[in-house]
Amino acid sequence: MQADSSLSWKTTLREIFGEEFRLTSDPVVSSHTTLEDILSHRSGVGSADALLMAQVYPEKYRDVLRRRLILLPKKGQIRGQFSYNNLMYGLAGMAAEAIGGKPYFELMREKLLEPLNITTAVLVDNLDYSQPLTSKPHQMIKGSVKRSDPRFYRLGPFSPAGGLCLSPTDLTKWLYFVNTLGTTPSKKRLVSSFDFMEMTSSKVALDFLTQLGFSLFDPYPQPSYTAWYGMGWFGRFYRGSVDFFHGGSMFSYNSVVVMDTIKQTGIAVTVNGLNPTILQLDLYPLAYYLKDLLLDKTPWLNKTTICSYPEPWGNPFFRPPPTQNVEEKYVGETGEFVGVFGHTLYGEVLVTDNNQSIDLKWGEVMKGTLYDRTNLLSFRLRVDDDVFSVLGSEIGDIKVVFNQFYSGQYNNLDITFQGMMEKYNFSRDVEFNFFLPSQSTSSSTARLISFMTEFCPFVLIMSILVNLFNRL
Repeated sequence: MQADSSLSWKTTLREIFGEEFRLTSDPVVSSHTTLEDILSHRSGVGSADALLMAQVYPEKYRDVLRRRLILLPKKGQIRGQFSYNNLMYGLAGMAAEAIGGKPYFELMREKLLEPLNITTAVLVDNLDYSQPLTSKPHQMIKGSVKRSDPRFYRLGPFSPAGGLCLSPTDLTKWLYFVNTLGTTPSKKRLVSSFDFMEMTSSKVALDFLTQLGFSLFDPYPQPSYTAWYGMGWFGRFYRGSVDFFHGGSMFSYNSVVVMDTIKQTGIAVTVNGLNPTILQLDLYPLAYYLKDLLLDKTPWLNKTTICSYPEPWGNPFFRPPPTQNVEEKYVGETGEFVGVFGHTLYGEVLVTDNNQSIDLKWGEVMKGTLYDRTNLLSFRLRVDDDVFSVLGSEIGDIKVVFNQFYSGQYNNLDITFQGMMEKYNFSRDVEFNFFLPSQSTSSSTARLISFMTEFCPFVLIMSILVNLFNRL
């Protein structure tokens, strides 16, 4: 493909998608947001992870999703602060498609996977769990290890945010590609080293709480200071070196990668359970230990402390299994609540009567029953056990509030996911349809052989974009 010198990381999304493109209702955000902004999580756009988990949009309707992003809320000022947003990486995949004229995975295979001789790659949505060498997700349920239901492991339009599965052998090829700033094992350069360094250079400073979550201070034996975010990479100072890292989770699949492009060393740790896993407690300590070995330093962790971590330096962290803290199922009049509530972007919520109790369904998988009615209008949603066993550690408590009572029924519905701090609004008078006009502002691998990598698309999607618009 011919390089287009008019395109760069500073290219705005409107230049790619056209003047009709809208990202939130803010004209400044819509007209000025660049590829660099969405890849560095500084767009100021609110997240929509519950939309991902509910599986509202099938893959084939990703363009419909893009055309409705005018309805996304703002979370802050553009380029004002770091705010993680998986949807923006899905949008980056759509940008690659608009530039390259081909589906995201086809571009990834053509521009990166085939030149790197990576042959086992598959998106998690297409993973064949019946294959004996495919890593299956597992979780802990009532003290027993259970297989996790694969139907929850679907990303659809969010796939560029972290849904690529590779074998261990192919994973090492990707690590080499990153460590050498964009070359193949046969020394062919796919991405200029300058463009690769742009990905790891500081694009946004991290707030104190984010720094605290990813850093180590006294009394830990070795300080580790995470200071910035680039495009798909955190930047960190550790034991006299500068390295770049990223972790990612998809329920039972969890991964972390640490790269030192000066010493050309790389670490990838990935597991397929047990859900819930906390990266900072379960995978990062092992990565520190391996990093020390690669630096030829004496590890400050050993086989005892790596299991007791953060003890003896920090307070023990108790992780009781997530529970649904509901008490009394609602039983009573349902007529004023039942019906279909819609939102042009968020989809539709179906509220139904079930023997004088109230069931709720959103998307393909978010299903449950209303409990604990308070203040007449407010409930808590107890999601079905099979849903909560996979999603529970992410979604936390769910509050459902009905309002705007007229004509004998409640006409608005708000759902708040406490664990993700996301709120969604639905209305009876808004119809959700994949074929309706989209710009309405109504309120309305895995171990393919043994590993699943959740972090690869962070670099792969950006490298695709580089291949499409920069020098080869």
